[in-house]
Amino acid sequence: MAKTILIPENSIIEMLKALPQDTLVDIFSKTLVRSDISPLTAEEEASYKKALKEYEKGEVISWKDLK
Repeated sequence: MAKTILIPENSIIEMLKALPQDTLVDIFSKTLVRSDISPLTAEEEASYKKALKEYEKGEVISWKDLK
């Protein structure tokens, strides 16, 4: 059984900021896209593919811009 611990939000954010962008994209995909067991709608699938293409082209928002 997994142990539950409390971690301050700012600690999680700082840990995520320290990761390479490829890792962040993978984490995002696994936690928000692939973990949902309901099938994606055609619109969601198209949006996800578009976002991946934009990422591959370097069309991303930096962490600094999100602050």
